[in-house]
Amino acid sequence: MIGGYGLTFRQKVKKWHDTESAKLRTMKFGEKIGYIFTYYWKWMLLFLIAAMFCGYVGDAVVQAHKEIVLEGFFTNDDYDLFPAGNLQRDYAATLELEKKQAVVFDDSLYISFDGGATEYSAASNGKIIAYMATQELDFVVTTEAVYDYYAKDVPMADLEQILSPELFARLEEYLVAGAGPDGNACYTGLDMTQSRYVAGTGADQDERITQRYILFVPYNAPHTEMLNDYIAYCFS
Repeated sequence: MIGGYGLTFRQKVKKWHDTESAKLRTMKFGEKIGYIFTYYWKWMLLFLIAAMFCGYVGDAVVQAHKEIVLEGFFTNDDYDLFPAGNLQRDYAATLELEKKQAVVFDDSLYISFDGGATEYSAASNGKIIAYMATQELDFVVTTEAVYDYYAKDVPMADLEQILSPELFARLEEYLVAGAGPDGNACYTGLDMTQSRYVAGTGADQDERITQRYILFVPYNAPHTEMLNDYIAYCFS
């Protein structure tokens, strides 16, 4: 803590810095890491949340000056199967975009069910819901557990209505059954196991990777024509 009566804020900060530095100098590297995480994890978490918020605001400002032709989120990617920057660049390269048009992917989100990273999970969930509510989000790729979690409360599009007849027929064996916005049974998920991002990298044969990743589409996804093109690209 920063203490000291009768001191200016600058003097308090200097006193705190000198005290903590003196403590850390006597510790081994592992002890320093443990000490920092034990006594400053709340500050680090607050910094992380603030950074996410600033990134969200900055992203919104940048996007306000561009026409987004496709926007998607990838969550809980523990195996780095869906590096958003690379995916965004590679797919955009297949399109003839104008200067003010952009494809926007984000893989920084994580939804937790075990009580860990609660604030980060809440921030991630808030971003997903906010983008759905403002009709900006075209798709989410996430684990089966997170897909099931959202399927309970989030209205998902019927993929038979979203996909072209040809694409639907080609991918029907990979579709996941669910319930549409009207509550009727339909296909609301697409198993990404045989996509270029999993089977294409051999990750479908990696015994360490036990998660199955599912793509789902919010019922109000704004760019369904481009989404068809992207899904076809994923399985090409």
